Amino acid sequence: MLWKLNSKEHHDRRSLTFKGKELPHSYHELYNLMPKLDCGLCGNPSCRTMARKIATGDAKPEQCVNLSTRPEYEKNLQDIRQLLREGVEIRAKGTIVIEETGVTYIHPCISEAGKVTAEARLTSGPEGAVDLKYGFYDPIQLCMMLNMAGFFQDVRCSTSLGIGRVTVDDKTVLIYKDGRINVRRAKDREDAVKTIRLVSRSLWGAIICSCCGNAGVDCASGGCEDCVTRVCPVIGGGPPDPTMTSRGPIQQTTASTIFDRVKALETKGYFEDGVKHLDEAFEIFGETSIKFLKEHVIDKAALKSVEEKIVQVNRLAIKFVVETSSIYDAAIGLILSGVAMDLTRMVNGLEIIMSSKEALSPKLKEFFSEAVSIATEAYHDFRVADFEKAKRIAEWYAEFRKRWTEAFRTMSEKEVLAAIEKISVNGFYISRLLVKPLPT
Repeated sequence: MLWKLNSKEHHDRRSLTFKGKELPHSYHELYNLMPKLDCGLCGNPSCRTMARKIATGDAKPEQCVNLSTRPEYEKNLQDIRQLLREGVEIRAKGTIVIEETGVTYIHPCISEAGKVTAEARLTSGPEGAVDLKYGFYDPIQLCMMLNMAGFFQDVRCSTSLGIGRVTVDDKTVLIYKDGRINVRRAKDREDAVKTIRLVSRSLWGAIICSCCGNAGVDCASGGCEDCVTRVCPVIGGGPPDPTMTSRGPIQQTTASTIFDRVKALETKGYFEDGVKHLDEAFEIFGETSIKFLKEHVIDKAALKSVEEKIVQVNRLAIKFVVETSSIYDAAIGLILSGVAMDLTRMVNGLEIIMSSKEALSPKLKEFFSEAVSIATEAYHDFRVADFEKAKRIAEWYAEFRKRWTEAFRTMSEKEVLAAIEKISVNGFYISRLLVKPLPT
């Protein structure tokens, strides 16, 4: 459930002042002007990441191909430029102070005798204070994971404010995008810390990597170029733990080992069930795509089934992360969520193609068919850990991208072409997962 802002909260942020000084715009305002296609053309797996980089000056809005080339986004581009001139607030406010326990304070509950309130400020791992220029939690991913986790009741979350409120047993927990977690009505200190740890582990994939601006789950999807040849800091650092100040040195392996590693874990059932749902979802995705290509039939029931299976995959992945004792083994759950994220973006691309009012031209059909083949074969190669075939997928995608780029430059059906690329590039992301470094 998302919090709804009242009419007073809907007023223009540009009218807000503090001590006579105009407040900057929010990241959410900038993100709302993005195409939200997650097409990958800018080199980032999501528009959320690109918006963060634009807000901090690490990227220019013109680097978004859709903003810079499509007339329907010209006004958005102008508005983004205006926001940047006036200032955009994105980084987490305040200074993160690491105390011995990581818990900022614990004190008796004023309203209920015998209960305590606790608040913790999280950092992204045992390496100490980090650069929070992108913020701490991705607000959209934060809300998605709170709703999917299955550990929380009465979930209310605002992506615009970056605040979530949930119930855990009889406790009320507030989670903020800057990494603060507030627990109210805990039984004692141990109960409070246990609850903070539960929330932290559940939201591990929503932590923003300070190096690349991606949420952890995007890094785990294979979509982060910076994390292809090294362990992602978010994944390597582990979910912040308020009682842990250091961890042992990280050894490195590759994601290709996860299917063997998981066999020895007590939580393997969550992973195996998640993979089963993924197998079924990819099969349905491929069949639905071919059916549309050959018969122009939109099978909404099949798409709904894929979406439901993706929800189950994410729920099982979060359970795996929370209940797996070793942090480095728990990271396998992020890969599971990452592949589910790749498939989510593919399905979105397929839906855009299906919603096109015009029949696909022979050229578009050819691109569409090839993109689906790249995506489904990449997943198969990942499942059987076939390095050579995965490498050929990457080469295939590179050659496909060259032909696609020329078509995008000359053809008018840019929305459909962007959706086709979205399918192929996420297959490419999956093909890179076999060699992606993971901690062990």
